[in-house]
Amino acid sequence: MISLLLSLACTDPVQLSVDVVDAFGQPLAEAQVKAEGTTEPVLTDAAGHVELPVVADTTVNLMVGKEGYIHEYQSQVVPVEGQPDPAKFVLFPEPGSPGFFAVGPEAYLHLQAAPIKTIATEMSTWHGLENIPTVNLKQDGDRPLRLMFNSTLRVQELKRQELKLSRLEFKETAKVTGVFGESDVDLKLWVADSDIAYELKGTQSQDDYLLLVSSKLEPGIYAFHAQSILHSTEAEALAKLPKEMQVAYPFEVK
Repeated sequence: MISLLLSLACTDPVQLSVDVVDAFGQPLAEAQVKAEGTTEPVLTDAAGHVELPVVADTTVNLMVGKEGYIHEYQSQVVPVEGQPDPAKFVLFPEPGSPGFFAVGPEAYLHLQAAPIKTIATEMSTWHGLENIPTVNLKQDGDRPLRLMFNSTLRVQELKRQELKLSRLEFKETAKVTGVFGESDVDLKLWVADSDIAYELKGTQSQDDYLLLVSSKLEPGIYAFHAQSILHSTEAEALAKLPKEMQVAYPFEVK
């Protein structure tokens, strides 16, 4: 703190503009903004705004937090001359319980677990969902679809779970080829059609991860599932998984 004050005393400080909003775009009042090297944070006003005195030709490391929200860090370069670019922070609420939480217009939308059903014949196996989801999402232009994922597993452990995001299609029936030719089998299941790429990002909270789906999703039904179970063609694949993994987490994109 003393070194920072001495630096400010020896140079003409400039003002760094900081804005803090929540995941839903609303200003966060009384968020704590703290610059590295200082001991006391500064609180944002009702508009989620604060001005900080900083020294030209430096890099300022900022930490922003508020109770009930995941803290965020950011480095801001202060130019030799002129005002620095404004710093903007987006704080995500802590989910508080394990699961998938889509960022809706005003609040999190909790993706409910849906049991996976297996239909197997001597020739073929399908894994799918009987019921469509109750969570409806609407993409905001070209902005990535955002979800918060709360889990006690670490990143490397999550990778071993082979967590997939798949677009689903409804199959009323499926054709099976047997010794007497093709025959129809009743399915009435939502089954995996294609996989969607997403990015898994760690946060400052040990148990929370941000999932970003950058590609624009077409209207339809999607689901997260572990161990690529919805793609499996093994009849006993579902039964081999722990009970808590015998589910998928579906949602609909309107």
